Amino acid sequence: MWRRSCWLIGQCACCDWGNSPFSPSGESIGLRPITLQTAHRCKALRCSGRYSLRVRCSHLTALKLIRQARAASYWPPEKLRAHQEHHLRLLLEHAYANVPLYRRLYDEAGFRPEQFRSLADVKRIPLLRKGVLKAAAAHDVLAGGTDRSQCTVVCTSGSTGVPLKMYLGPFETQWQRAAAWRILFEHGYRWTDRTLEIRMTPGPSHWMQKLGIAPKDWLSILDPPLFWAQCLAKKKHQIIVASATTLGALAEAVESAGLEVKAPRLIISDSETLPPSARELVHRVLKTDPIDVFGLVEVSNFAWQCELRSGYHVSADSHLVEIDAAPGDIGPMIITDLQMRTMPIIRYDCGDMAQSMREGQTCGCGRTLPIIPQVFGRAIDSVLLPDNRRLYWPFFHEILGAQEEILQWRVTQTSAREIRLQLALLDREMDRTESIAAEIRKQLPRDIELVTELVERFEYAPNQKVRQVISHIKPAASGT
Repeated sequence: MWRRSCWLIGQCACCDWGNSPFSPSGESIGLRPITLQTAHRCKALRCSGRYSLRVRCSHLTALKLIRQARAASYWPPEKLRAHQEHHLRLLLEHAYANVPLYRRLYDEAGFRPEQFRSLADVKRIPLLRKGVLKAAAAHDVLAGGTDRSQCTVVCTSGSTGVPLKMYLGPFETQWQRAAAWRILFEHGYRWTDRTLEIRMTPGPSHWMQKLGIAPKDWLSILDPPLFWAQCLAKKKHQIIVASATTLGALAEAVESAGLEVKAPRLIISDSETLPPSARELVHRVLKTDPIDVFGLVEVSNFAWQCELRSGYHVSADSHLVEIDAAPGDIGPMIITDLQMRTMPIIRYDCGDMAQSMREGQTCGCGRTLPIIPQVFGRAIDSVLLPDNRRLYWPFFHEILGAQEEILQWRVTQTSAREIRLQLALLDREMDRTESIAAEIRKQLPRDIELVTELVERFEYAPNQKVRQVISHIKPAASGT
């Protein structure tokens, strides 16, 4: 009996927990109302004012979620599809019945949850635009009856204007932690590995870390990069987790100080797309090729490179990811988080672009999860041509990244007819700016002017995202 009740999380009458998306046997069943009988059993066997017992239940639940997620990486495609259809159906019914924003959005479009029968119907579900989500009041986007005092609130960076507040209930908080652990374990994480994580705000510490289980050092991005480097050299971390910009600053500090560091077994780059220049620097200095992880504050991490680094595996057991483009083409990413109930995110046009998977594309690692071949980032981080084609950073990297004399580069579209190319060279006496620019001009329409400029260096703060392609051309209105 205790084993059965220890997997319960959510809104329990006596400990604020109650439901899990999995049954005690590990089968996916979706959220369901907790019964009075379950609450009484929980109170008698689990709570009783014993904090340590509740903590134990929390960690056992996380382990259960991680095991289930990792097993899903090898599910047959038909099982994965049935799983997504089942959970999306439950999510649509929940959102329509309990969240005012979705009821209004769906009523205006003439859509009803019962119209969704399979993934073939997914495009019938109205899109949720970022602008609509940001403009909505909290009571419009939260499920009815939500106690906000019990929610964890996280905010986006606000890089496109006003930050977006996301409310996570107890289950979503637990699930997002499990999603992060899942990616680590997919790459051979061990409970005794010491992790270095560099963030603006340090995360929580747990009593188990004092016993040597999942030890972690949190460092602030406001600390000098040399301090990070010295900490890495001293403690010999097996795992490093940070943004691409922060990893680049760490590698530069290690190299500049001439420090001897033991190569970490795993380096995770998240929070922004990892550009090839940053990957090469980190790999060369720290002797480990980073794993790029893609996610959003709104829906957590959901796409990640495997050990082969040939595209991004989608955590399709927890997220439904659509690329609105023909196979092999580039289009906007549309995200559905299949697990969020407090503040549902369904068919969310997040503003990021990616390449659509080709028919029958698989990965040599053996995982059966869908693959995103390439993530390009925001639509505003591209050059818009007069014929509405876009040039993303890989186009410029193919030309500029092959030039050994280029230290850094940046492309800025200042107007519909002008592009500015800024270059920082290792040696200005070896200036091949015009010949390099000529290679780019060959690919541009004749009526676009390419202006070149030499700069000393681009300086980035550790918490600042590296944008190698910037456009000042506003994208077509889409509600974002």
